[in-house]
Amino acid sequence: MSQTKNKSLPKPGKRALAGIIVLAGIGAGTALVQGVYRVISDSVICLNQGCSVVESLLRIPPVWLDGAGFLFFISILIAATLTRSKPGAEMLLRLLLLCGIAAEGVLFSYQVFVVQTFCSYCLLICCLIIIMNMLAGWRQACLALLLFATELIIFSLLQFQDPRAGKQSFNIDHGTYAIKRSVNPQQQLYLLFSTNCPQCHIVIDLLSTSTQCEVRFNPVQYLDQQVLPDLEPVDSWDPNINAMALKILGIDAIPVLIEKSGNGMRFIRGGGAIVTYLEENCFDPLPVVGQSKDDFRLFDFAGEDECRIDMDCSEQTEIPINLP
Repeated sequence: MSQTKNKSLPKPGKRALAGIIVLAGIGAGTALVQGVYRVISDSVICLNQGCSVVESLLRIPPVWLDGAGFLFFISILIAATLTRSKPGAEMLLRLLLLCGIAAEGVLFSYQVFVVQTFCSYCLLICCLIIIMNMLAGWRQACLALLLFATELIIFSLLQFQDPRAGKQSFNIDHGTYAIKRSVNPQQQLYLLFSTNCPQCHIVIDLLSTSTQCEVRFNPVQYLDQQVLPDLEPVDSWDPNINAMALKILGIDAIPVLIEKSGNGMRFIRGGGAIVTYLEENCFDPLPVVGQSKDDFRLFDFAGEDECRIDMDCSEQTEIPINLP
């Protein structure tokens, strides 16, 4: 009976356990570095913009997931170490590995069928968990594959759409997180932006001195800090509305400025075009006769003046600033 039991659940070999321990250490170190870097710099280490897009859909701070990932890999490391000397720890190891593949199956399926973009950091963690399940034996690998495939199939059969979408009109006001008021606004504007987009920061800095326009700030992701002082916060807002608006319009880059009027909406794309529009419409008239607004232009977009949503713009070189 004992031999039959051992054959049904063969214990991973020493090399396999050593491989699991090494991968668990790599995963724990990666999650720890990611979490610390996020806290220090308020950004994420990622090969593309998919990480920011996926994290913008979370209902909890992303650093919590980093902490959960760190604890998960530490648990795997401990369980694999104990399995070498304590047979009872083997079941705990297998259970933890299945829990990990179940969680990654949900996250991967969500990226495929809902977000339709991939987080490179998430894919790295997913690969580590898949390899660890494979090292735990072919039965463990087959069970993990079955669980992962089942979640993919279930997600593919579901339609992820808000049931209220057909009952109420799309309102971009629901994506506004804060408003810059004006005593006598000449224009009502919406700025769609991201905090890790250098071009967006140039536009925001210019808006800090604007006096003639009421501006609604509509980020494409959740914010951890105020982008400008003296803004009027909005109690309830959803950045997914802003991302959805860009997707509907076929726009894949930010910043985007929307001018709302009785005749409809006008869309201005790119930092250079937005700066020009703001200088012409949102500032007091020049006090000195004969001077042109070109004499007061502070920002010159010599290169790209947009930030693609699916790419990481945080490492771009600084845009030249020409002082008059």
